[in-house]
Amino acid sequence: MRRQELFIRTILVVGVVYATWKTAGWYWSDGEEIPRSVISSQWPSVVPKPLNPEPNKPHAQQALNSFPTSLKPATPTARTTPTTQSTRTTTRAAVAPTKKAAPAFNSSARIPRILHQAFASEMVYENYLPYINSCMALNPDWTYYLWRDSDAEALISSAYPEFLAKYKKYSDVLERADSIRYIVLHHFGGIYLDMDVQCVRPFFPALDNFNSFLDQERIEQTNIFWGWPFSVMNSAMGSAPGHPFFREVINEMLHKSQIGNAFATTGPAILTQVYKQYTAVKPAVPVTLLEPNVMSPLMDGNKNWRSMCGSLAAAKSKPDSRRSWKERGCIMLESKNWRYDDSDNSTICVHRFLHLGYGFAAGARKKPFNVTARFWPRVRTFK
Repeated sequence: MRRQELFIRTILVVGVVYATWKTAGWYWSDGEEIPRSVISSQWPSVVPKPLNPEPNKPHAQQALNSFPTSLKPATPTARTTPTTQSTRTTTRAAVAPTKKAAPAFNSSARIPRILHQAFASEMVYENYLPYINSCMALNPDWTYYLWRDSDAEALISSAYPEFLAKYKKYSDVLERADSIRYIVLHHFGGIYLDMDVQCVRPFFPALDNFNSFLDQERIEQTNIFWGWPFSVMNSAMGSAPGHPFFREVINEMLHKSQIGNAFATTGPAILTQVYKQYTAVKPAVPVTLLEPNVMSPLMDGNKNWRSMCGSLAAAKSKPDSRRSWKERGCIMLESKNWRYDDSDNSTICVHRFLHLGYGFAAGARKKPFNVTARFWPRVRTFK
């Protein structure tokens, strides 16, 4: 009897010691041991609170009622193949959101040093290489996130599940690339750039004091081509996490019934529409529309603007109030001696209008390169 009691007590003591050692020293993840210190250093510093829909409050107010999400990228200590278990674990620990979490906006927050770009996969047209390289080189302390289609779907599924069905319905390839840019800016904050945007100056300190900004197309181009007074561009945008403007853009895309025309459903048309609606009510959380020369100083070089304008004699004979937007744009461009580049000392980026996402530009596409391998270890992916 005493031998049985001694044996049982020994087993219990060994079990307690083992459990204490496991709790104090190690956590387990996917069959791989990870030191507690590693997890502590990589996990987001703020655990986001799920956004509970409140039908009687506007979307912006709902966003303000939840906690912010922070993004703390992991810094690799050694080069490993991106597909190894250790790299996958590190990436998840750095960016994994709480399911269905939506960040709130902090009025004192500023744009974090995160650069986002989107493409179907990591195999990117070589045409984009010098532009990506320019932004990486001029902003060496910024974390770079590549949002592939699979990453976009994973983020939407976990944090914006109400948008997943709409995302999967998009038939225009540009609709997916458009929609994810608003979502990552709302969720993580940072700066989004199209891959045909060249950086000519560092983002900071020029944009350091903004909590959000939107790009604007050259006024002359908008007047002539679209017949609008102005157009908000989605080729370059920045935000602190949780900015209510980007929540409104997501909501507008979600409720838009039209599918298959990226310009109208997810592109500049819907962005300009939401901007006008948002600013019309003088929101407590404003969004800044940059002057065109800051990020879009060029006219689209694929178009013959002089030919499109034709003779301006009749337009000039009218008072300005009776001129069409096209006539106003043409007269403005002529007054600049048909100068297609308005770059100046305030220019940070230059949108090059490569249009490689459109079928008509397929012949101009160069062979793809692996952006993850080329810029390793700075490239992060979500999935």
